Formats: sequence, structure tokens, C-alpha cells
Amino acid sequence: MKRITLIIASLIMLVALAIPTAAFSVNAYSGIPTFTIVSNITDQKVTILTSNFPANYDFQVLMGAYGTLGIGGTQVATTNSGTGGAFQATYTIPAILQGSQRIAIRMQSTTGGFFTYNWFWNNTTSSGAVTPGYTGFPTITVTSVVVDSTVTLALANLPANYTFNVLMGAYGTLALGGTQVTSFNSGTGGSLSATYTIPAALKGSQKIAIRIDSTTGGFFAYNWFWDNTSTGTTGGTVYTGIPTFTISSVAVDSTVTVSAVNFPANLTFNVLMGAYGTLAIGGTQVASFDTGTGGNFTATYTIPAALKGAQRIAIRMDSTTGSFFAYNWFWNNTSTGTTGGTAYTGIPTFSISAVVKNSTVTVSGANFPPNYTFIVLMGAFGTLGIGGTQVATFNSGAGGNFTATYTIPASLSGSAKIAIRMDSTTGGFFAYNWFWNQ
Repeated sequence: MKRITLIIASLIMLVALAIPTAAFSVNAYSGIPTFTIVSNITDQKVTILTSNFPANYDFQVLMGAYGTLGIGGTQVATTNSGTGGAFQATYTIPAILQGSQRIAIRMQSTTGGFFTYNWFWNNTTSSGAVTPGYTGFPTITVTSVVVDSTVTLALANLPANYTFNVLMGAYGTLALGGTQVTSFNSGTGGSLSATYTIPAALKGSQKIAIRIDSTTGGFFAYNWFWDNTSTGTTGGTVYTGIPTFTISSVAVDSTVTVSAVNFPANLTFNVLMGAYGTLAIGGTQVASFDTGTGGNFTATYTIPAALKGAQRIAIRMDSTTGSFFAYNWFWNNTSTGTTGGTAYTGIPTFSISAVVKNSTVTVSGANFPPNYTFIVLMGAFGTLGIGGTQVATFNSGAGGNFTATYTIPASLSGSAKIAIRMDSTTGGFFAYNWFWNQ
């Protein structure tokens, strides 16, 4: 199972702009893509209805064994989200899953880090009446805060009969690896309201992340809240997804125009440019902006004098608080002013394809940048693989997609869940996931 919503993914997180010095338009995508099961015909097909999909993304549709969330499942289709929002689609159940009682189904975008999953009963005898099951995912709404004391949550759409741990952590961490403040059983599922104590280590924080994780089944939800108000009301809603930007056009030695998507709201970002290969870290600041309501935008920035004449230039956006960022690069050597090459865009990711318990794990990488050396690490679940045991090194070659198998180190043999990570030795690229060792 994976969480690149975590994807954590990749936790490459960027910004939404409201730029006073550059013209832009906002067409915000907000929320989380989901889908429900409309009907199915046993061992033949399933029909779904989507909701809140981002526009113009290709989604891979995978089916797998119940409990896997569809991760590493059989790809049955690729669907373009078109104008986004809601649409209905029907997919064929693969032969390998025919006869299964329940089947997991997953949709994950080939770029952008969007994903969603559900499951359906496959043991009906009627022509498409699906047996009621759990659909969607649990959510958290922050209803009130007593500063440095307690936070009250409205939990919704909980699956029944699962134990959840409640964790709080620093803002920006999604509370991963945070302080566990309690556990609860979801009982009959559905909705409930609960109040939790803010741990001593987080008292005095301006913003605090909070999450619930099921001890089995892979269910989770997260949000954050302000802890510095006098009224105790929450100061914002959850930001989901990954902010990114692509290069739209270049006027040589003059300007670059970018198209950004899925920026979080109400943050200030600095825009920097630097030498290619630096990710613009420590580069020249060319602008600063406030993200306003967040979402999507286009903006044009001036190339600084120190970088005029450079063949390729790195560009970066860093939030002044919250640790959000995004980066890209562009060609600056064309005579027409349009970008002079295919820039690497997006985020490298990988999914888990297969596991041999205590022996090997096979992964499927996607959208890797070309010609970089990556080290592969495995570590305890919850660490994101940071500081883990190095099990391999590889060169990304032409980049893009690949499949590889890695040996599980002896120190992790017997672990129920294992984190796996890929870090480039230069350039700052990384991706991570985790898998059941069974």
C-alpha cells in the first residue's frame, strides 16, 4: 500500500499565487478527487462515478486484491479527466481477479500526484446491484481550539471496527511521526466528534498538524489548525495534493512565463533563479508574492542580469513559512523566445508492484529525471526511508519509467511494514513509498 498523498509524496509542496507585480489568472483546483461505485456485473465489469477530479490529467486505473488499495494492481485502463469534476466510466475486471469476493480499484495520475481508491463487492448474482460497502475515505474537520490545551474534531466517513491512532506534529509534517495523543475504535463507523489534548511539546506553536491512522487497513486522514487565536476557531482547511509549475515560454535573456497548479492558500513565496543543477537554492530572488486563495495561476518573471547568457536556468518558489516549495528549469538559448528543449517537469514517483516476504520488493518508477544517480534505502515504517539501509544504487539513464527489484535487508526481516526511498546524489530529487512485508 502506498501513500503518495502523501504522497507525500511526495511532500514536494509548493504554492498558490496572488502576485502583485505580475498578471495571472486563478482557476483553482481544490479538495480531493474521489469516486463511488455505481454498479457491477460479477467477474465482468464495474461502473464508477467520479467527483472533484482535476482537469486534463491522465489517470491509470488499477484493480487488485481487497485491502491493497489497488496499489501494484493490474492496470485495466488509462482515463483522461477532461474538464475534470464528475464523470462516469466502466472498466473490465481482469481475469486474475475474477472469482474474488471483493476487489480494490484505484486511479492515480501519471503526473501531478493525484490519486484515489475504493473497493466493491464482486459476488453479486444480479446484473449490477452492488452490495453496500465502505466507500470514500475518512475526513477531519477542525471545529474548535482552546489555545495550548485542546482541539475538537468532527470526524466523518469512518470505516467500521477499526482502531485509529491520533497524532499531532509540527505544521507541514502532516503529523507523520508525530506525538500520539490517544487511540480510539471507530465502532459502527460514520461520524463522530471528539476532543483531544495538545501535547506539551507543541504548546506555543502557531500551527499544528493532526492526523488519524488506522492500525490496520491503511485508512488515514489529516488536517491542521491554528493554535494562537483568542476565539479558538480554526484558521484554515486542509491543503491536499502537490503544488507544481511548468515552463510556458521564454524570451531569451529577458523573461520566463510559468504555469503553476495547486498552490496552497495564504502563504508568501519568494521566486528565485540560479544556475542549472542547483534547483535555484541560494539563487537570485526575482519576485515575492502572496498566494491569496491558492490554486492555479500563470506569471512572468524577469531573468536576472547575472544569469543572462546562461544556456539553462533553474527557477524555484519557496514559501517563507510552512516549508512549501517547487522548482523547475528552462532553456535560455533559443532565438524565438520559446523554450528550447523538453524540461523535466513533475515529480518522480514509484509504486509497489510485488513483494516476496523478507526477500525482495519490486517497484515501478514513473517520471524520473534523466541522467541522475539514485541511492535506494529501506527503513522502518514511518521514517519515509530517511537514514535507512542503502540497498542499491542506479542511474536513471534516459529517465521516465522503469521497473526494478531490490533485496530487503536483514535488519528489516520480520517487519510488518517497510519504508523505501530513492534519493538522487545530486539535484535534490527523491521519492518514497512503503509496503507490506507479506
